[in-house]
Amino acid sequence: MNKKIKLMQITHDLAIGGLQQVVVNICRMIDKDKFDVTVLCLRDKGEFETEIEKLGIKVILVPQKENGADYFSFMKVAKIIKQENIEIIHTHNTQPFIDGTIGALISGVRTVIHTDHAREFPDKRRYMFAEWLMSHFAYKVVGVSEHTSRNLNKYERIAKNKIVTIPNGIEESIYDIDIDVMKKKHEIGILRDGPVIGLGVRLSRQKGITYLLQAMPSIIAKFPDVTLVIAGKGDYEERLRNEANDLGINENIIFIGARLDMQEILKVLDLYVLPSLFEGLPMVLLEAMASGCPIVATDVGGNSQAITHGENGSLVESENPEGLAKEVVKLLGDENLRKSYIDNGYKKFRSTFSSKVMTERYQELYLKALS
Repeated sequence: MNKKIKLMQITHDLAIGGLQQVVVNICRMIDKDKFDVTVLCLRDKGEFETEIEKLGIKVILVPQKENGADYFSFMKVAKIIKQENIEIIHTHNTQPFIDGTIGALISGVRTVIHTDHAREFPDKRRYMFAEWLMSHFAYKVVGVSEHTSRNLNKYERIAKNKIVTIPNGIEESIYDIDIDVMKKKHEIGILRDGPVIGLGVRLSRQKGITYLLQAMPSIIAKFPDVTLVIAGKGDYEERLRNEANDLGINENIIFIGARLDMQEILKVLDLYVLPSLFEGLPMVLLEAMASGCPIVATDVGGNSQAITHGENGSLVESENPEGLAKEVVKLLGDENLRKSYIDNGYKKFRSTFSSKVMTERYQELYLKALS
């Protein structure tokens, strides 16, 4: 029997988020006859820890420093890599790339794959320089969309032959479910009979939720019984709650916190609205497509890689509440258009964005790197 390849996924944490879901999906779909996977968290574990451990995969948290930044975290990473006899490390975003790569070099591991899950470029110069430097020791640097890959070359000067694009993917079966919609509505506090729109994301500046709140008065004017469901947590939550109060739209909005049942929440929504300022290839769009939920999103980053405007969703200008409101109102008033978005979105998802396709491409990368 051939010896399994010892692979380590290195991430900040396993909190609810798109990056973390990529890690979960790789752990779920990878060929376990070929790979023995471990997940290393640098800062914290999080909600997805239990899901990964149910797969029989070990989750390790780097010992935490009590106060201040840990500038020698890479030494702890190196020790763990050596203890676990790791052969390949796969890092996700900046700190894991730096600490993981240095830790790998110290421990004698020479096979590094890195995935950039997108951020706003240009980033801080020290981060971009550090990633450029680390890229010299990586076999490949993966962008989750063509837009992300272009940014890595443009802003970080990472060599084009080092960069490969692997779109994110999710597990279809998780979203192919039937639920009691009315029961779920009552469970999360939807008391109105009108249409339901919403999203499930980290509540941060990046997601542009403030522009959706600003669009709500115009949407409410056309659909007075509309409900906006906001799932997630983050540093913008209090600001968003205060803004909703200032706009006088509290009665039409429900904040439901971070959820592990988004596959059920999506079945409640008549429309998924993602007003982001920047993106890579957001997992939430793929989740909506897999769930049969029509989409309105801003035309930023890799969103257009998933959504073709007028075919399987609508793309609007970012930071434009009027344009966002207009498109949402149009979709809520056109059931046939929503249905065509659902059908075409599901076809696009199955052909391009399944976790099986994504994981197979990463597996090929791991095996080529070792060879």
